[in-house]
Amino acid sequence: MGTGQHPTRPSIAIIGAGMAGLTCARHLATLGLRPSVFEKSRGLGGRLATRRAGEGLAFDHGAQYVTVRSAAFGSAMRSAMEAGVADRWRPAPAVASGAGGEDWFVGVPGMNALVKPLAEGSDLRLSREVAAIRRDGDAWRILGPDDDAGEGFDVVVCTAPAPQARKLLALEPEVAAALAGVAMAPCWALMLRFAEPVDPGFDLRRTESEDLAWIARNGSKPGRNPRADCWVVHAGPDWSRRHLELDRDLAAALLIEMLPQAFGLRLPRIEGAVAHRWRYARTTQPLGSSFLAFADNSLFLGGDWCLGARAERAFESGLAIARSLAGA
Repeated sequence: MGTGQHPTRPSIAIIGAGMAGLTCARHLATLGLRPSVFEKSRGLGGRLATRRAGEGLAFDHGAQYVTVRSAAFGSAMRSAMEAGVADRWRPAPAVASGAGGEDWFVGVPGMNALVKPLAEGSDLRLSREVAAIRRDGDAWRILGPDDDAGEGFDVVVCTAPAPQARKLLALEPEVAAALAGVAMAPCWALMLRFAEPVDPGFDLRRTESEDLAWIARNGSKPGRNPRADCWVVHAGPDWSRRHLELDRDLAAALLIEMLPQAFGLRLPRIEGAVAHRWRYARTTQPLGSSFLAFADNSLFLGGDWCLGARAERAFESGLAIARSLAGA
């Protein structure tokens, strides 16, 4: 391992079990390493999230699809499709591709299926919130909310959103300076189920409204339950920023008020609705490089915020960090 002063097989902690963190972890696992992956949620995926709601219901309330532009990510998507955990999504009306002519891919049966195979070979620490990352001589300590001692590692890879990474590494002024120019926008997501099927003439609508940015029938994606009329709505970044600190029930109520006009028809009774706040949903000003490295390559920071607001960018960042650690 070409990692400066680190031992041949350093102990490695990865913060975040999203696309960047698990891509890095999987590549390191192929080299015979077993990184420890800390994730504050109960499941994998980060913003490639799927919320289970019982009765066979599920909502992709984070990233809605992924696109492919690089050979490496294209290979990963082909492998995912061959394994049955990914497929192309062609919602109606004809939106089989994005504005750039790209196919849209989704995880099957949920978006987080895209990253689950990447967790193989790692020491997963789910429901483990990290409150701080602190230097301890030549090593680093990972501290929880009620943990003053923490656990020591030779190398830390932090794939949290840039604003969160700054807080975790508050005692490292170099980190704050390097991340000062990165900006991310929030998003309120609404997951709802209608009592009766809705036929607005589309499965997907990107709106021109400043308040609502995205409306999609979750059941139109391959591998979903088509019998339940489940929809995902994303508020626009300006609306989300103005209402960022709302109680989630109030945020859901305000979003529901806008739906009849957005759908263009009178809606049936809503059987269930839950709002979720993504405080750091989308990169609006990226770093401009694949990752950051500090302290003689013992601390790495990465994620989609490095190169842009796409899952593929998170994949590229995680892969670049792993290759740097391997001395490739």
